[in-house]
Amino acid sequence: MSAPPLISVVIPTYNRSDLLRHTLSALSRQTLPKEAFEVVVVDDGGSDDSQAVVESFREQLDIKYFWQEDKGFRAGKARNIGTAIAEAPYIVYIDTGVLLARRALETHLTRHQEAEYPTVMVGYVYGFEVDPALDSQMSQWLDPDDADATIAKLETLGARDVRQSQYDELGENITHWPAPFDIFWTCHVSAERNELLKAGLFDETFNTWGGEDVDLGVRLFQNNNLFMLDKAACSFHWPHPKEVDNQRASSERAALRIHRKYNLWLTSFYGMDLNDEKYSLNKVIKIFRERGQTANRQGETA
Repeated sequence: MSAPPLISVVIPTYNRSDLLRHTLSALSRQTLPKEAFEVVVVDDGGSDDSQAVVESFREQLDIKYFWQEDKGFRAGKARNIGTAIAEAPYIVYIDTGVLLARRALETHLTRHQEAEYPTVMVGYVYGFEVDPALDSQMSQWLDPDDADATIAKLETLGARDVRQSQYDELGENITHWPAPFDIFWTCHVSAERNELLKAGLFDETFNTWGGEDVDLGVRLFQNNNLFMLDKAACSFHWPHPKEVDNQRASSERAALRIHRKYNLWLTSFYGMDLNDEKYSLNKVIKIFRERGQTANRQGETA
């Protein structure tokens, strides 16, 4: 009898079989041995040939497929099903159309096994929400058969993770960020399965685009999970049409809903404008703290 896997990769999908093929192809090239991980694909009511694509990887991957009835956008439920089916102690969530670098799963596993505390690992996603001006340049360099070479080229093009500006300003040690849950994005992230279950998994009432991942991130944060970033756990995002026309508006609605749900002082900064500019949650908190420190110093010298 074979040993259980060490990592379960959970992938929700919906009518994007070509992108799913790319994602599975990258998983088949991981440095982590095939027997050390499994892949769980949960189809959110799709009607294309995704199941056939999954079947075509049976020889290359330890892979499972589950189809749920189409009742609208239910990515949270799909990930919950995948997590329930998963057998490994660590769960890596990625989206259809995200291609992992060859050492990505090995990096996730190493960081989790070395961790002294329950840990959340945020993956780095090249080409994710990049400047539209880079789209045409990106397209000519995308290679579904060589994620590492594609990532190297995207680095030279400057097609980095949309969160890179936050890393530049706040530092890459996100453990020190006041609200690291704000970048718990399931396009590429991992956590301990037991901690996910303890946190209650995804809130399935989030049935429109955005928010269900950050919502779970809040609960993992409240349960004292350590959040970390390791750029060696990298990937790239294959461009595809957006799920919604206005992602910013959807994100803002979800953020306000999250604050109403938890009423934390950290989440109270969602939706706040400073000098008519939009900042990330963590930057807003940083500015607020700096202003408070300045006011305190001014009061002491008055």
